[in-house]
Amino acid sequence: STESNKAIHNINKYIEENTIKENIFEENTPEEDLFEENTPEENIFEENTPEEDLFEENTPEEDIFEENTPEENTPEENTLEENTLEENTLEENTLEENTLEENTPEENTPEENTFEENTIEDNAVKEDTTNSSLETPLTEDEKINIKYCQEKICKFLFPHFHPEQETRANIHTRLYTQLARSLNRTLVLVNVGNSRVRACSLYRFDFYYDIKAFQKRYPDIRFITQDKFFEWTKERKIRPIAQHSWMIQDGRNDSLSVREKKTMGVDEGVKFGSKRIKSFCLDVFDLNITNYKEFHTGIGKLDCEVMLNFVTNTLKTPEYEVIMILNKSPKEMFPQITKAIPYSPYIIKESKKIIKKLKPYIAIHWRMEQAQPELMPECARRLVKTLKDVQKQYGIKNVYFATDFPLNGGKPQSQTFYVISNFHKEAIKILGLNDSSVNSFDSSDHITFNTWVSMGAFSQIRDDPKYESEFKGSGIHGILDKLVCINAKYFLKGPGGCARTTSTFTRIVVEEREKVKSKYGLINSVSLW
Repeated sequence: STESNKAIHNINKYIEENTIKENIFEENTPEEDLFEENTPEENIFEENTPEEDLFEENTPEEDIFEENTPEENTPEENTLEENTLEENTLEENTLEENTLEENTPEENTPEENTFEENTIEDNAVKEDTTNSSLETPLTEDEKINIKYCQEKICKFLFPHFHPEQETRANIHTRLYTQLARSLNRTLVLVNVGNSRVRACSLYRFDFYYDIKAFQKRYPDIRFITQDKFFEWTKERKIRPIAQHSWMIQDGRNDSLSVREKKTMGVDEGVKFGSKRIKSFCLDVFDLNITNYKEFHTGIGKLDCEVMLNFVTNTLKTPEYEVIMILNKSPKEMFPQITKAIPYSPYIIKESKKIIKKLKPYIAIHWRMEQAQPELMPECARRLVKTLKDVQKQYGIKNVYFATDFPLNGGKPQSQTFYVISNFHKEAIKILGLNDSSVNSFDSSDHITFNTWVSMGAFSQIRDDPKYESEFKGSGIHGILDKLVCINAKYFLKGPGGCARTTSTFTRIVVEEREKVKSKYGLINSVSLW
């Protein structure tokens, strides 16, 4: 349609204006940029070499913002352009790395950044679809399998649902690379959106993450995006046979407790009816699910290595074409992988713009979820007082404010922040923001609170109707907040009663700040106001 073409044109124009030609991150000083390379001692998450380009930019030809909805998932609508994965990714760019290398033209050539039939060149096993006269002719499904898997028989691992929001979902997603490896299966990179990694999400995996860098980290594992996996299921002449596994954490006193087990184990699972299959958006994939299993962690301390071996041995035979995973366990079931999935280059680009404009700055993360509502106004006054003291002591003027309160209108950024009371609104009013349509605000004490909204982050797509739900609730801007908080000269979080004091989001920010605190002269790792 005309509107769709116009939106794509605007997005491509946005990408073109922010390509490597600007190179605004080149020759950054330590004060300007905390994304420089960390030494192995400083950063357990990555060991980068100078040759790596950790901030490769997207090219104008890419459409990294193309929407991918399960309901409209037809081959015609959902086909990734053949250069999608390679073009949309950078070499090695992680939140934990916080590193920056110079980008040379040689590192980002079309020849290097292309996929043939959307496969990973390094991993692809090239097979000819034509047999000699002495061999049995390939079936139609074998030809289709070779197109998508480079093998006559496809074997996929499809973790279609992960619990919790992006920071935790990032952890769960990367843990399943271990199961894909142990089962020798291609891992389906599930859709993302609203801070979730699930088959029902609206956008491709590369809307949040850098697939090329992810692939480079795991060269022995094959990946396929959800839309390509969808195409495979639709092209097949015979419906692929699938097995469905439900991962359950015991001892949580939740709705699954009726089937709780005291020890690690596996049971035959409950067969999903059409309503439940649709609720997980599995009805759009043309799969023949013939077997259901439930894996239980058991109550008590979990040995993740034992659990991985147990699940692997259980699922090795029979060899279904697709193993589907419904991960309902907030606890990590497999051994820890500390290196996060790298974020997409355009998210890094947006964070760099804010950091460059504000540095040096104080960052505040106020997660109002689980706080005592009646304390909110007094907490806001305490925050203003603390900020004034820090500004006076260290001579830092600029402030960046990250919160789960809906600054852009709509829903809170935390999906478990159910009720916004008048106390919450009063607290925001004390800070100077009494209208969610206001982009930036000054408190009565003349402190300007900059936010992702006021700084114009993602301005070229923020008002696009396709991304309305992403920016009206939790989503991509939460990743941006995380990166900006990591690189602040001074970092504040809310005290008990005023805020939720423990979260994976805050823990990751603090851990990353601790790694570079001495090297880059950060004043603190974290302080309470």
